[in-house]
Amino acid sequence: GAPHPGRGPRRGRTRVRLAAPTLSTPRRPPPRPMTTTMAARIPWRTVFVCEYTAPLIVFPVVARSGPFSTLASTLWTVHFAKRLLETLFVHKFSKGTMPLTNLFKNCGYYGGAAALVGWDVSRRGPYSAQLAKLFAQLSTETKIFVGAWALCEVLNLYTHLHLASLRSDGSREAKIPTAWPFRRLCSPNYSFEIGSWICYSLATQSLGAWAFTALGALQMGIWSKQKLKRYKRKFKDEEAFTATHALVPGVF
Repeated sequence: GAPHPGRGPRRGRTRVRLAAPTLSTPRRPPPRPMTTTMAARIPWRTVFVCEYTAPLIVFPVVARSGPFSTLASTLWTVHFAKRLLETLFVHKFSKGTMPLTNLFKNCGYYGGAAALVGWDVSRRGPYSAQLAKLFAQLSTETKIFVGAWALCEVLNLYTHLHLASLRSDGSREAKIPTAWPFRRLCSPNYSFEIGSWICYSLATQSLGAWAFTALGALQMGIWSKQKLKRYKRKFKDEEAFTATHALVPGVF
């Protein structure tokens, strides 16, 4: 039959469905993937132990390729054994971890230095394998250099013990060092470290040792200047802070 009046299609109208009301919440950006550098971290102490163990292993292995220098090996071993023991029993670290990549970089640096110096000193004439005979063969100048090296090592240890005592309570806050080497210098521990390597280079007459000394002195000079700048800013109103130079009194 005919369509029912009033039931025909309604022209000109469209149906619009309204969405159910929802609570408006700000959209958070998706979490960023953690990069390898952010994720892979390692304790400072672990890095120091590894980087100081590497030269203790590499040096005697490389030096065996030629006439073995007992003097160079003895001083080298004592120095890095001291560093290793300080890391285990003396140093207090202000930061907990560092990027894992630093482990490979630092071990490569010290291991490479050990290979270079070990190879270089092994090219020189051999010394006696017995320490008593060795020191009898040394010239007076070399004995003086060895004595100065030992003094620098002892003073370096002294500064490290003093710095560790400032954090004996477990605090990581920087405090003003008050021992006599720190009265004019901000980083006398670096000064004695550089001094010991200068004496080592003079005693062994190794060009490889001089290269290692120069590179280390450059890096420690940069660190000490940065530290002096931080300390001057942090302790500018403290009477106890009297350091005026980074490494050498009146010079640098």
